[in-house]
Amino acid sequence: MADTRSDEEATKGRPSGDPEKRRKKVIFGLFEPKTPMRPIIDRLNEMKFPAGAVEISSTVPIMAQPVGVGWGRLHLFHVTMIAGAIGILFGILLAGGTALLYPLRTGGKPIVSPSIVGIISYEMMMLFAIVTTFVTMAVQIVRSRRAGAGYDPRIDEGYVGVSVRIDREDPRSGTVRDFFQEAGAVEVETE
Repeated sequence: MADTRSDEEATKGRPSGDPEKRRKKVIFGLFEPKTPMRPIIDRLNEMKFPAGAVEISSTVPIMAQPVGVGWGRLHLFHVTMIAGAIGILFGILLAGGTALLYPLRTGGKPIVSPSIVGIISYEMMMLFAIVTTFVTMAVQIVRSRRAGAGYDPRIDEGYVGVSVRIDREDPRSGTVRDFFQEAGAVEVETE
């Protein structure tokens, strides 16, 4: 049974804090597990929402590729690899540069020892990659919470939630609500 509350009724009585949230609203549709999601996502792609405006909540992967491909999704492994490469360069500059700037001759050993530079570069690579990956994940989690993606306890039972974050004045909001209801949404809410 679809929830047919109007946008004003759905937002009535809620505290208004963040001005960004006041300008935006989230249209949340809850679908049964057997609902084919590909046509729904294709239709939302055709409406050309900005990057990150559409979120899907599901306990299982529902498509072979991540949702939102082509909408500017951040790939975490790219961040990790770039941070690791920067860490290697930093390690080489730290170990090799320090040895060259302050040379100490000890028993005919080389000023810049490749083994020492290698060990410090490895440590810097791991440090940069781990810290950057952790910070990136934390930022993504905070951003996803700010997006206001809807959550319903029935998602844990296999239902699929689709959230669309849209400006309050955007005329597509009514179209999205109608589309969710036509696509067989069990419930459609506006926050």
